[in-house]
Amino acid sequence: MSILIVYDSIFGNTGQIAQAMANELSKTHEVRLATAQQAQGMDLSGVDLLIVGSPTRGFRPTPEIQEFASRPDLTGPAAAFDTRIDLDTIEPAPLRWVVHAGGYAAERLARELAEQGCVLVGDTAGFVVLGQEGPLKEGEIGRAAQWARDLIEQLPGNGRR
Repeated sequence: MSILIVYDSIFGNTGQIAQAMANELSKTHEVRLATAQQAQGMDLSGVDLLIVGSPTRGFRPTPEIQEFASRPDLTGPAAAFDTRIDLDTIEPAPLRWVVHAGGYAAERLARELAEQGCVLVGDTAGFVVLGQEGPLKEGEIGRAAQWARDLIEQLPGNGRR
């Protein structure tokens, strides 16, 4: 199975999550890891699973990932993830409502991927950073690896082609 993980990262946290997924999945599958910029002109034929991730910036993915996710040649199984600040840590408390209402990058990415023709696999995932620049919350690297493994289990034919 060929898996492509495309991500954008501003402070390195989303890149760490993407790398953890790639490390885990490369144990049993062919995995390519690319930044959004690297993936813009990439040939996507032969990709069996596309995983796309972005930091949440202003309730949405970065412009680079949004541009990638709007490619008209996206098809097949796909999943989306983001990095985000823990809602419970946002102060003052009334701002939590604004963030909750505004949403996160993964949900917007998933919608865009589906609109382009991808079939979504599993639920979107949000990985927590402690503060705008990070670091990642303890345990998020392991959780990212598990989420990626779970995606494989949710593919038609259990990831075997």
